[in-house]
Amino acid sequence: MATNYLYGTILTGEAVAANNRGDNIGNTTTLQKVFHQDDLHTSVSAEAIRFALRYRFQLELQDSQVNRTYNVHSGKVNFKDDKWLDWKPVQDIFVDDDLMGFMNAAAAKNEREDEDSEQDKSKDTSGKKPKGKAYKRTSPLAMGRAVSLRPYRGELSYNCTVRKEDEKGNAAGLSLYNAEMHTTEYQYSFGLNLNDVVNKQNISHVIDAIIDPPPVAGNHSRFAFDFSPASIVLRVTNAHSSKIQNCFEHDDETRGYHIARLVKRVESGDIPAHELIIGGEVATTEAGARLQELGATVVSGVLAAATEAKNKIAAMDASLRIVGGQS
Repeated sequence: MATNYLYGTILTGEAVAANNRGDNIGNTTTLQKVFHQDDLHTSVSAEAIRFALRYRFQLELQDSQVNRTYNVHSGKVNFKDDKWLDWKPVQDIFVDDDLMGFMNAAAAKNEREDEDSEQDKSKDTSGKKPKGKAYKRTSPLAMGRAVSLRPYRGELSYNCTVRKEDEKGNAAGLSLYNAEMHTTEYQYSFGLNLNDVVNKQNISHVIDAIIDPPPVAGNHSRFAFDFSPASIVLRVTNAHSSKIQNCFEHDDETRGYHIARLVKRVESGDIPAHELIIGGEVATTEAGARLQELGATVVSGVLAAATEAKNKIAAMDASLRIVGGQS
């Protein structure tokens, strides 16, 4: 049986990224960075994006449909079931367990602790120690780290605050600090194994969350950046590799972006054009027009692209019809 996939690459709009509170080096609040195409770029972790998508499920779905909930006031995460001992892949499973997966290695850990404390008792007649168990489900959703489209050029904001005399009588004075900033777009890619999603209706929840995510804060409570797509490239396919990952590239001459590498891969036949859906601002570019000539589905809006993706998925197999709103 063929394996069905949905791949996507999202490019956000341009904005200023900065952590007003979070990790720091000395008195400088920093941004995470990676090297990309031999240059320094700022980055946001895949875990931060996954957290935002998971929180979207909590906001949009009924409480009974999600296992893990995040309390914004206490900052704590609560589970209805954090053991998954009797988990079975049936239709009434929690949405986040189905899409995000889980792992409970406590059983194995406990048995290892018992082995360490009672080595003689834990051996059987063959002299081997019993193995522990881990209850887990691999996430059908793979998420890539977000990387800035533009290289980081060392933007900094210098600030100071008046420090009042504290309870111990220490003198008042000025406290100097600065924050790294980056004016850029971010792009990130994802892949969803449609076969591994138990309740196929949950595929729509992934698409909706990616189109309209809540704030992607990561480990920082003040990282305000709109991670919704200004442009999106989607691929509905049976191919096991995406071939559209991070397909947006910075254009030094225009100070914008291009997708020339993606166009070449379609022209060469490495990516079948009919599998692609192009939506948002990129649809109005010359590259968007060229991809439409080659046979890709090109629409002006991001929401329209999401609808097209759902319809393409629904047409792949009878079990996926519900994704397109069909019974």
